[in-house]
Amino acid sequence: MAGKINESLEKVKESIIGMQSFVLEAGAGSGKTWTLIESLKFLLETKAVELEKQSQKIACITYTNIAKDQITERLDFNDLVEVSTIHEFLWFIIKNYQQNLKTEILDYNESDTKKHISGLEDVIEDTRIEYSQYGRKFEKGQLTHEDILHFSNKLFSNFPKISKLVANKFPYIFIDEYQDTELRTVEIFLDYLRQLNNGKVVIGFFGDSMQKIYNSGVGKIPQKYIDDKSLTVITKTENFRCSLKVIDLLNKIRPSLTQVASGKNLSGNVTFISCNKYLHKPEENYRKTLDWLDSTRGWKIEENTKILLLTHRGIANKLGYEKLLAIYDMLDFGRDRLFNREEIFSNFILESIEDLVRLYQNENYRSFIQKLGIIGFKLNYHEDKSKIRKLMDELILLRQTGTVLEVLKYVFENNLLAKPLKIQNFLSEIERADLDETQQLFKRFYESLVSNKYGEFILLQNYIDKHTPYSTKHGVKGAEYENVLVVIDDSSWNLYKFNDVFSSSKSNIGRYERTLNLLYVCCSRAKNNLTILSLSEMDSAALGTIKNWFGVDKFMQIENL
Repeated sequence: MAGKINESLEKVKESIIGMQSFVLEAGAGSGKTWTLIESLKFLLETKAVELEKQSQKIACITYTNIAKDQITERLDFNDLVEVSTIHEFLWFIIKNYQQNLKTEILDYNESDTKKHISGLEDVIEDTRIEYSQYGRKFEKGQLTHEDILHFSNKLFSNFPKISKLVANKFPYIFIDEYQDTELRTVEIFLDYLRQLNNGKVVIGFFGDSMQKIYNSGVGKIPQKYIDDKSLTVITKTENFRCSLKVIDLLNKIRPSLTQVASGKNLSGNVTFISCNKYLHKPEENYRKTLDWLDSTRGWKIEENTKILLLTHRGIANKLGYEKLLAIYDMLDFGRDRLFNREEIFSNFILESIEDLVRLYQNENYRSFIQKLGIIGFKLNYHEDKSKIRKLMDELILLRQTGTVLEVLKYVFENNLLAKPLKIQNFLSEIERADLDETQQLFKRFYESLVSNKYGEFILLQNYIDKHTPYSTKHGVKGAEYENVLVVIDDSSWNLYKFNDVFSSSKSNIGRYERTLNLLYVCCSRAKNNLTILSLSEMDSAALGTIKNWFGVDKFMQIENL
């Protein structure tokens, strides 16, 4: 990448050299991740010796574990860069301040009139505070996902020494996808870390305010930090990804940041398909659109097309794992933990059982044998190999026909894989007679999960591994595809309303901005061709905007396909 993209990188380097914190506002397809990686490489090239001498590191904070792994790999696993999610980073810091943490927990407990725990101070006096993914239990010293953010903010606010110690350890802190970072977390970095260590720490925010599509998240960095010179704003206007037609559409959606084609951009095509006269046939309209794109436009749906639906439920219904999704919705952040393989059962099934099957089916026998949990099974004789082959063939069949419980029982009883300690502890916990409300919920979750068909995990794995053409609109940030079909339906979820965006109706400003951002993210995934299919009605004002944005000749009625 050359040309103008280097201008923003040079400004980032200038900020780093001058110990000036900054925010990089990078439009979709502009090479934001490339700039982040090159900025980290610049630090490693120029500051490695100094950092090693001072026993310091660079912190790079990401939004997901997938992004963390990608950045780590692109930096060749350099030990000087600590790459982590925001919760991992904050917990890494505050877990060392046990007494301060207990003080904040006790203060919180005193102010909580609904769930106040009597005698909590005596209960946790000799208890170590730990992070738990299965709910808050102050009396056991267990904090949840949400607690990490709350108590981190409190500790940084009330104990300034922590900020100084963190700055001494991490003089350079980069936050990726800043728009999804919560305001209280931004306050930690700017009000406490930067403010108390001015000139000693550089905070760099990388992201795009227009790509904030979750309910939480700061979106835009508050203007006060720009006005008081806490941050320098660096803007990227290049687009290396999208076709010329898609860039033109993006500039109409977002006139405040006009992008220019800066790479080998294709010419592309954009189309809007309206179903206004045939709203009672959504599935038929959907199928008709796919057939038209395939036969008339030459799209190969299964090969080079991504179909963006609004909800995971819509995709689950099409692919067949809707019951599994509903079971995980019983848990706080359950769906996220399922897809990120962070919940103990989804982690074991997808990372261990399914990986074992994949290695076997791909005939990667060396890695397969290493993953097996059979202690002392050396496979020296033909009958040993035959036994393993028989066990695996039976497992592959059972995965298709059996329940989750039947598969887990088979795996453990035949010693194909060892039962993880976390699962053993979980089962011991829910088998107790005196279960509290939270433990009863986890028991109901477990009973629902193990009675469900295991095959739904296989279908989910195919979706996660991108072996299907489907994705949610939320699940494609940072991704790009040759052809993109965006399916919108204002009747499917009241958090979003695309008619409001096209008609410029801002009566519900939060919903308007959320939907506008989501539209921008979806459209900017297309490297070549983009089609939007509206399964719900668009009013006359919306239709006017659509024809203006897409062009009258690119506006089509479903009945004319």
